[in-house]
Amino acid sequence: MEVPDMQTDGQKRSVMDSPSVVTARRALGIMKTYIAITIFFSILATVAWNPGNYASGNNPNATSNASPANTVAHDAKFLGGSFGGTSIILLAVPLYAIPLLALAMSVLILFVYDKNNGVLEYLMSLGLSQKDIYKRYLKASLLLTSLVLAIFIPANLAYSRIVYGPAIFYKILPVYPLITLFALAVVTFMSMCMMAFSALQKARAGSNQPLGMVIGYLATVPAYFALAFPLAAGLLFDLAIVAIIALVSIAMLLSSDRLIRRETFLP
Repeated sequence: MEVPDMQTDGQKRSVMDSPSVVTARRALGIMKTYIAITIFFSILATVAWNPGNYASGNNPNATSNASPANTVAHDAKFLGGSFGGTSIILLAVPLYAIPLLALAMSVLILFVYDKNNGVLEYLMSLGLSQKDIYKRYLKASLLLTSLVLAIFIPANLAYSRIVYGPAIFYKILPVYPLITLFALAVVTFMSMCMMAFSALQKARAGSNQPLGMVIGYLATVPAYFALAFPLAAGLLFDLAIVAIIALVSIAMLLSSDRLIRRETFLP
């Protein structure tokens, strides 16, 4: 029997065999319901929650069929900052995070499952620290989120360009980078809170889902307040929210050695 070369094992191991990828694959394998939920809400977001619906006044052909005078007036109203006093297209920022939070939740449920079945305790017996285990599941959550974004955002861009035309497409284009940053920040924050605090790993009354799921959706609530500002100010407001969530998440990560107790990972 050939003995593997341990010094070169890390170099030979493919990306698909990395701990984070394996964790992501396990989460998808045992939580297929969340895949269906993610697909459903992704389609709903693309069609019903698309910012082009609001930019065109719920009429995809509004700008293409309008007279030049009406088009100029419509553009002036849009660039002036709002529809009815609110930056309504920014509604897509928190709503588009819903399918991504649902998919990331599959990793967190796997975390609780592994904890209750002694998998995390076994990993610690192999020499992994709480932080090592924590980062493995966090990376898996971000990996799945990034993969969905890589499909979801281009699909939305293509849909918006085809359905609403170039005029509306270029108006709503700045929203999509913001959606990406916001989704990654919220998923990171939810994952950190969920894994760091044992109380969030417990099921809610009448549900098998951990309480930590609520944290993710609550983190999207501040983004709705951006609707109260003109468009430019609303974009800055959402960027500030992303920055705050990211800073809090980074602080939790840097202090994870002290924040995450060993008992948190034991059944």
